[in-house]
Amino acid sequence: MATLTQAQAKAITNTLLGAAMAPELVVSVRERSNGHVRFARNQPTTEGDVETLSISVTASIAGRSATVVGNRSDEASLLALVAEAEELAALSPIDPEHMPPVGRTPYLGVDGHDKPTAKLGAKDRAKHLQQALAAAEAANVELAGFLQHHEQSVAVATSAGAFGFQASTSASLTTTCRTLGVAGEQGSGWAGLESHRMASIDAGAITALAAEKADISQSPKSLDPGDYLVILEPQAVAELLEFLVDALDARAADEGRSWFSHPDGGTRVGEALFHNSINLRADPADKTNPASAFTNTGEAHKIVDFITDGAVKNLVCSRYWANKTGAPAIPRPSSVLLDGSDTDLLELVRAVDRAVLVTRFWYNRALDPRTILATGLTRDGTFLVEQGKITTAVNNFRYNDSPVKMLQNVVALGRPQRVVTRGGTVMVVPPIVVKDFHFASRSDAI
Repeated sequence: MATLTQAQAKAITNTLLGAAMAPELVVSVRERSNGHVRFARNQPTTEGDVETLSISVTASIAGRSATVVGNRSDEASLLALVAEAEELAALSPIDPEHMPPVGRTPYLGVDGHDKPTAKLGAKDRAKHLQQALAAAEAANVELAGFLQHHEQSVAVATSAGAFGFQASTSASLTTTCRTLGVAGEQGSGWAGLESHRMASIDAGAITALAAEKADISQSPKSLDPGDYLVILEPQAVAELLEFLVDALDARAADEGRSWFSHPDGGTRVGEALFHNSINLRADPADKTNPASAFTNTGEAHKIVDFITDGAVKNLVCSRYWANKTGAPAIPRPSSVLLDGSDTDLLELVRAVDRAVLVTRFWYNRALDPRTILATGLTRDGTFLVEQGKITTAVNNFRYNDSPVKMLQNVVALGRPQRVVTRGGTVMVVPPIVVKDFHFASRSDAI
């Protein structure tokens, strides 16, 4: 795979900025090379490599803005993009919340590019797939999943002098194993991992874990819905936490539309709202989760503490709202990290007398933004833990609960792991033992 170099990206942005007649221009260039293999029923189904180039130009004239996107980098095409953006901007209505482009800005140095991952190809994917298939065959389970990796280069530049460039890589593997038993008694297990280094992903071990969960999830015991002590694995934690991260918005809080709104007006920044072990932060340069150093408009992603020792410290705030209220401008984070401990998942299991262990949630939906109440289903491995041991699989449940309660009712935190949600958000989060988690009803899914 090959992506744009910084020099090539700089040449493109200089051409775009140099062609502008509009007083304000924001441009971004993104080239991405992606490889994947999808597999089901213990054999590959689709495989391929895709390379894409996206060039975005936003022109602004007296508060009127328009954005045009193209995929050609020759000079004539670049000049045409700028001309079209300027033409459309002149016809656009005035945006009362328009802000001028970001000026020259320092960006964090992020080491998120791994050369071996960037060089991966079809033969490498086949090797990893063979490891997964061998593990599935050894466990006598049916395997399905998705392996993908990418390399990308991103550049952003503005007419006010900002320029940022970043190259990155990423790789992920998700596997689902099903046992071959009689319908109604089958078991299903899931395991996955995401990293910026393919070398961190052991396809055989991940598949073996999913197969083990499938095996012990056969013939589940019926368990009534209700409030339970639960052990949420990192994937389950991330799916629920995503709702809270989305709610970290200063404007919504100031306008009284959020759980973070103070009853007397303003926000609840400064209040201790969660268990004192909770520390939620963003750090694009963190070695466990290197992320984007800047937004697509050139704002810098910085190290930000959102929750410290259970107290809310900061909320996401747009440049417009920051200018209006005097709050610090904080873009939506590219990196989400929830601190944990050095305790592994098995140690958490051994420490409880009775709990429900949840592998992951799916079909997650928001119910009430004022309480951040959400609903969804458990899937691919839900187990009863008794006296420190997994004793049986149990039926799946529909949950009705909130990440707020999850972070308030903490009993113990485990060792953080990098995961990616179904919505595409990458986080580093620990498994969490949570008391009084509400399962509203049983689910027939396996």
